[in-house]
Amino acid sequence: MLPQIRAAADRAGVTPSVVVTRRAGHAREVAAACAESGEEVRIYACGGDGTLNEILQGAAGHSQVSVGCIPCGSGNDYVRNFGTPSDFLDLDAQLSALSYPADLIRTPQGYGIDIYAAGIDAQVANGIPKWRRVPLCGGTTAYTLSILEAICSSFRHTLRIRTDSEELEGTYMMLAICNAKMYGGGYCAAPYASMDDGLLDVVLLKPVPRLRLAGLLQSYRKGQHLTPDGQVTKPFSPYMTFFRTSSIDIQVLDARPLITTLDGECSPQMNLHAEVARRSIHILLPPKLAQNAPVLQAMGE
Repeated sequence: MLPQIRAAADRAGVTPSVVVTRRAGHAREVAAACAESGEEVRIYACGGDGTLNEILQGAAGHSQVSVGCIPCGSGNDYVRNFGTPSDFLDLDAQLSALSYPADLIRTPQGYGIDIYAAGIDAQVANGIPKWRRVPLCGGTTAYTLSILEAICSSFRHTLRIRTDSEELEGTYMMLAICNAKMYGGGYCAAPYASMDDGLLDVVLLKPVPRLRLAGLLQSYRKGQHLTPDGQVTKPFSPYMTFFRTSSIDIQVLDARPLITTLDGECSPQMNLHAEVARRSIHILLPPKLAQNAPVLQAMGE
């Protein structure tokens, strides 16, 4: 990407600083240093969701920092919330991007911008790297194969869930706490989520018979489990619960840690907490994608 970046910068009349990360956490350090300078700056994550996630950790809460994404990593779910990955590879458009305020998910494990998932979702995320090493098994194919592998395993947890207004207790195989719509190589977990409404869209799935699970997951991928007014559609109604909340706490009641994934970063947890970090980041979107922005007005307009 370096020759393309330099050519686009020349056409735009700007001189970028290009940093090649050398280790885990390096992108976070770079973003934090830019944020602490106090100067207005635009940082583009040239990689996948993991690179973007690191930059968010350093940039969150700094209104003078705007973060964009040039998707050339193995996972590019973030950009799918606004268009396709190819829409973000026009570097001239990227350098003309508009800045929008957006919410983040704040957790004890750090910030996320997409989805904090647990259960079979996280088990699937853990299995994706293995399938990506198989020729011709990138992106959605690796995710689908990992789903099929997870279906063949036994997975469920007993959870106590507390939200702004209610408490639930039950056995679940999957949950997704969503600030945005897309994850898992193009699966639409929260088709009507907004990144600027101060709320998290929460999807809970009880154990589903294996013979039904594969078909339901295909509908889930297309976002067909919810209606625009937040109702669970008929095929999912025996198994799925959906609600919106500004914060959520989840306690695992059995002895096994729950595998979680925050924008693809996996970890085992016995207690989960997530809350909205209201308008704590500014994101950069190419002008043609402005209609898909989480707010109506660009920063400064």
